[in-house]
Amino acid sequence: MKNQIVITIVLLFSSLLIKAQDTTKSKAQPDSIIKIIPFGEGKHTSYLFTIGGKLQTPEDVKIRLLSYAPSATEFAMAKNNATWGYISWAGFGASSIAAVIEFATHNKHTGETTGIVNGEPAFIYQHHSQAGAYILTGAATAFLTAAIINLVKAGKHSNRALKLYNQRFE
Repeated sequence: MKNQIVITIVLLFSSLLIKAQDTTKSKAQPDSIIKIIPFGEGKHTSYLFTIGGKLQTPEDVKIRLLSYAPSATEFAMAKNNATWGYISWAGFGASSIAAVIEFATHNKHTGETTGIVNGEPAFIYQHHSQAGAYILTGAATAFLTAAIINLVKAGKHSNRALKLYNQRFE
């Protein structure tokens, strides 16, 4: 009889141990959802972040997004695309300025002189190649296109990071 009681007690405690190790998903509170509130108008539009109705700094939101693996991956892609967007924007600026300088120094009026042509006074134009200016204009266009594409992708990835973070609380 004693063995049966011991076996029963051991089985009861083992079921409690199994129940204690059961991992259940905790129901996160809806106050953990990150909400974006736009404010301002026109060129002065900006965004505020709230969590549970309380204003949060962008750094706090960044820390929360980086703490959840799926949203951290999207956040990293957004940061990468934004960086390349800014680099492309700088390339656009540099190649645009170089193209303008090239056009200015190689136009038909650069090096124009006066002289006598067929017995009459006239302007004499020297031939200048504008191939460099055209190439730099093409590079500026490519950099501008790349900047726009990268910045749009950065916005999509940041929105997806917020959506993935909030998705686990819905």
